[in-house]
Amino acid sequence: MTSSPISSIEDINAALQNHNPFALPPYVGSQEVWGKEFPDVTTLNAHASDAVFQAINQIRTGQYQRTSIAITAESGTGKTHIISRIRHRLQTEGGALFIYATEFSDLNNIKHGFQRTLGDSLGKTGSQGVTQWQELASAIANQAVKSIHPNAQTLLSKDLVQKLSRNELSKNRTLVNQLTEAFRKTKPNLKNPDIIRAILWTLVDSEALYAVKWLSGDELAQYKANELCLPSINGQSFDVIQQILDLISDYYQLVICFDELESTDINNAGFTKSQVVAGLVKELFENLSRGVILTVMMPAIWTYKIKQLPGGIPSKVSAYGNPIDLKYMNGDSIIELVTLWLTEFYGSRNFVPPHRLYPFTELQLRDLSSEEKPPVRKVLQWCRDNCKPADIPIDEGYPLIILKEDPVEQAFKKELSQEFTNYLDDNYLLADAILFSFQTLINKTVERVKIEQVTEKVKQRGGKDDYLNFKIIGKEDGKYVSIGVAVLQYAGGKALGAGLRRLIDYKTFGLTRGCLIRSKSKDKKISPHLHKTYIEVLIVQGGEFAELKEEEIRPLLAIRSVYKKREIDYGFTEEQILNFINEKGVVYQLGASNALLKEILSDPSYQVPEDILESDAEILDVNSYSESSELANISELAVAVD
Repeated sequence: MTSSPISSIEDINAALQNHNPFALPPYVGSQEVWGKEFPDVTTLNAHASDAVFQAINQIRTGQYQRTSIAITAESGTGKTHIISRIRHRLQTEGGALFIYATEFSDLNNIKHGFQRTLGDSLGKTGSQGVTQWQELASAIANQAVKSIHPNAQTLLSKDLVQKLSRNELSKNRTLVNQLTEAFRKTKPNLKNPDIIRAILWTLVDSEALYAVKWLSGDELAQYKANELCLPSINGQSFDVIQQILDLISDYYQLVICFDELESTDINNAGFTKSQVVAGLVKELFENLSRGVILTVMMPAIWTYKIKQLPGGIPSKVSAYGNPIDLKYMNGDSIIELVTLWLTEFYGSRNFVPPHRLYPFTELQLRDLSSEEKPPVRKVLQWCRDNCKPADIPIDEGYPLIILKEDPVEQAFKKELSQEFTNYLDDNYLLADAILFSFQTLINKTVERVKIEQVTEKVKQRGGKDDYLNFKIIGKEDGKYVSIGVAVLQYAGGKALGAGLRRLIDYKTFGLTRGCLIRSKSKDKKISPHLHKTYIEVLIVQGGEFAELKEEEIRPLLAIRSVYKKREIDYGFTEEQILNFINEKGVVYQLGASNALLKEILSDPSYQVPEDILESDAEILDVNSYSESSELANISELAVAVD
């Protein structure tokens, strides 16, 4: 057997010059955890991932019901690489559901944040080609069917989703209600049947987004709640979380992973993110029926933040034993890592290089481990900076173009590519992104407003508020202005009313005008009562409605994420990020070039936006829905799906 001939060195050099294989920021985030796996040296730190799978197997074989594992490692050593490896192996092997928790925008209400994370994680694709919610819903549906028809065949998740997604809403409503009732009879201690109903609705593609939103603790518009036969709000309680986790434990192994704990943000009680998460881990551990809780952190976080906590919290965070330390790379693992990256690069272009490490040499790479213990990130950064092929003459058809993109710009593009859609109802996260962008504009003039101060301390005594997110204080044409900003993505009800009430209370909050930020969509319509009581008053008082558009908020969320991760993950300074915003703001809708920020500061239109008002046709009566047995019958699911 003959090996393939070596490709033209000129072609290879041109490809390397035009596309550095190591150009992407060497940071593994949620995109790599949930999407395409980061090139992984599976032997590196195998002791850590093996410990997790050993625990899963021991739980599966009944040796114990639950455990928790802590992994410690310095920045860039590969903590999230390990998580990505675990997630992708679970997806390949099946039999387990995975929850990945990183973002908690409100540390004062972390349980709601975890409920939102739970909803988002289970909305990711599982091992059966459908979402993890749909895998769970299929198990519930099959149990319900078999409770009535014991000999019914087990229906595959994909088949159930295809079958129900073809049905009319009225037919699915009857089926879902019948399945819920049948399942409830098999679980006499079931606390909240509506949770079962919502999980079953995830099997219907057109309704899954609403069902997951409700399961995540967010409010549904009344018309949609009526259509799905659910109360408009599920509630943000630990009981809801526990019931969902208990249901998962009935059918699947469960792995809950907490990452990115290095934030210095604190809650109102003075606890850092890592300490607040540790408290949540303790409560989850004490109430979990079956599963593994994995927490990854830097050694200093464990030593100085977690170990000092009272009430047995450290032992609940690391019940498996002492935290597992990750190891640095050695010469062999460096060679293996670089080979992986270059093999993927050359293979995708059908190139055969002179040797597997070209344009590096083995001696160069082994030298990296001789001077210091390099983390994975440092090795990849070195490769990025030193991927320079020999200066060999290139034909005119292959001009050398050395692309040296700003590393902050690379990081921004990476964060911009993340999935943000599921966070567009997170008022705190959205407000924090807008707040950060306004803070970068202090002492600048935008839309005739010179911004002097941006503060979350909006109350008379300098406290924060749950609904009025921040104030922009400055001068507009020389006159004092204080603009109160509230991101209110609530579907309706008391929370929306509370936020709107604050926006028009100029005296209490020291405002000259208020600005409501909210999406325009069918499930964000405002009732006639709230419209007349608050929106019309806001406009008359010189306030404003600024529409929240995904294309305008995405860059603000991305640059906020880069800023939050600047030191630990990216190694950037604050000045570098501010320079990027100033230089590339026009290109990427950042800073003074962002349309949403400009709209907040612009002169109010003094017009009531009519298209945000809920129409009479959208105010539906749940009692108008019948459950005729002619529409559907649970027996339909007891036979094979065509």
